[in-house]
Amino acid sequence: MDRERLRTTQARLAVFRLVATAALALLGLRLWHIQFVRGDELRGRARNNRFAVREIEADRGVIYDSQGRQVVFNRPQFAVRVVPAALPDAPEARQRVLSRIAEVLNIPLTSKPGAGGSGRPSVESLLPRDEAGRLLPTWAAVTVARNVPRQAAFDLMEDEIDLPGVIIGESSVREYPTGPTLAHLLGFSGSIPEDTVDDYVAEGYQRYDVVGRTGIEYTYESDLRGAKGERVVKVDAMGQALETMAEPAQPVPGHSLTLTLDTEFQRAAEEALRLGLERIGARSGAVVAIDPRDGALRALVSLPTFDNNMFSTGASSEEWKGLLEDPALPLLNRAISGQYPPGSVFKLVTATASLQEGLVTPQTRVVCPAGGIIQVANEYDPAITYPFYCWSRAGHGAMTTATAIANSCDVYFYEISGGNATGRPQIQGLGSQRLARYAERFGFGSRTEIELLGEVEGLVPTPDWLQDVWGMYWGTGQTYIMGIGQGYTLVTPLQLANMVAAVANGGTLYRPHLVQSLGDAAGQPVESRKTRKTILRRIDADPANLAVVRSGMRLAVTSGTANPAWTQLPTQVALAGKTGTAEFCDTYRREDGSLDCRRDKDGHLLTHAWFASFAPYETPEIAVVVFVDGSGLDHVIQGSTDAAPIAGDVLRAYFGLPARPAPAASPDLAVPSGPDVDGDGHSHGD
Repeated sequence: MDRERLRTTQARLAVFRLVATAALALLGLRLWHIQFVRGDELRGRARNNRFAVREIEADRGVIYDSQGRQVVFNRPQFAVRVVPAALPDAPEARQRVLSRIAEVLNIPLTSKPGAGGSGRPSVESLLPRDEAGRLLPTWAAVTVARNVPRQAAFDLMEDEIDLPGVIIGESSVREYPTGPTLAHLLGFSGSIPEDTVDDYVAEGYQRYDVVGRTGIEYTYESDLRGAKGERVVKVDAMGQALETMAEPAQPVPGHSLTLTLDTEFQRAAEEALRLGLERIGARSGAVVAIDPRDGALRALVSLPTFDNNMFSTGASSEEWKGLLEDPALPLLNRAISGQYPPGSVFKLVTATASLQEGLVTPQTRVVCPAGGIIQVANEYDPAITYPFYCWSRAGHGAMTTATAIANSCDVYFYEISGGNATGRPQIQGLGSQRLARYAERFGFGSRTEIELLGEVEGLVPTPDWLQDVWGMYWGTGQTYIMGIGQGYTLVTPLQLANMVAAVANGGTLYRPHLVQSLGDAAGQPVESRKTRKTILRRIDADPANLAVVRSGMRLAVTSGTANPAWTQLPTQVALAGKTGTAEFCDTYRREDGSLDCRRDKDGHLLTHAWFASFAPYETPEIAVVVFVDGSGLDHVIQGSTDAAPIAGDVLRAYFGLPARPAPAASPDLAVPSGPDVDGDGHSHGD
């Protein structure tokens, strides 16, 4: 028995020795793997568990107006950052921490597919992840919220012991003291949109960085952003910095910008437009004031507008929805993104082209007959004729280029555009191709290259375009209509202002610009091609011909279509101007579901109102264009009585003249029958 027990014990000891030897062998192999195979990696992780590189945010460059007033500030505010490596390892515990952040800050925890452009990314979308979507355990502090309300920050601080990896610190947000007045120009900054994160990351951004989203904030992003600094810190298990281990690399602030416009003048132009719209009952419009000597913009107004401060915090989905669904379209910068028929202001282009092409001289007279009607024969059957009407049913009599501009005589511009009507002395018309070519020379049909997002090209129609898009033939009537700024031609208020500036300065088309100069943190100027005076092109027109056009604009104010507004225009400064009244189809859906154009009580199509001007007449330093949108009105509006008074108030503000007295009742102007939907040659007064 003892011998049997001894053999059993020895067998068990042998098995134990074998197991122990195997275990020691495996342990040794593991230690060898840790020390020699993964040694560098694990030593690095150990170091990272003690030390972390933390970013130091750079102050974004500030912005000043032309008088040195600061119009964009950086305001200190609480920020919430997350250290991924200090978050709990257990998924449920980690989710509780992130959910608490989202709850207190009222921001989404996860991104919803198709959520789109709101300014508030989710907490989880900002945290770094590998290609498989796993959280990267970095000790870097990731900013998940800026402009955190004081109470929310205190609530998170109180829960600090239960929120490992959450740090309450300081950041800065943009503040725009001018609010809506400069909102369309300055734009706003905010979190990187989720659909462009990869593009920004490829350029060296972190997904949680703040970038310019629209306006100058976007266009000058590379100048405004600055360069981040960094510091190496010792951290505890919660991710909190205990001490700085070396001299920090200091951040470099972004460049400051100085605008070309004076905030007070911009505000005066905005107020003039607002009061004018209220008087008319219109909802929207634009004012552009530009220096003809170099293209510097002195005012750029679009109404209605919005407050860009709401985006400093990241607008909520509800706020975004409210702006996007507002029928007044406050986010639309009508000065550069709205395109409209130019009306009779386009006659400046037609006049320049006819003089330059030698079709008429400054002395050539074209008779606008009594009744203001001419008949144009059908090209294929001369027995069929079509009436084309001047806005004045009395007719204007014999008109030269200058007096035709002054009185905005449609018959004169019909005939120099498309040729004489049946039975009248022959003048070869410009034709559609030459009209289009001169329109393009003056900048229509292409962007002005202003440093803002969203600029549209407008439209210069041609026979090929009409055939391709509408399947229609371009007849003489289309050329007539194009020559007076009706039909399919579309321009932006900025394009129109730039054209008028080129007429005023003798034929140079400059690139309109909003930024005058850049400066560094020390106040020293910074060279940039963006701020250089840029000539887009020189108009191929003899200075003497442009002088004739300018003289017609001067006559328009002293004795022509702008004369009814004479008492509302400044008389202390010699002013030149051109009125414009542009018919358009304000589409609506009828009860039977079909589409139609709104009309006034007399059956006329609705109209937009324009007034284009420059001053002083002999030495121009400012060109002003006012646009009033007639959409939604129940009556027609006119350039002479509705847009010109607004321009007068803008010019008074620019030249520091006294405000005009309360306007008397507008003189009665004959409003002739308007054209049908196809624009058959009827025309409203200007």
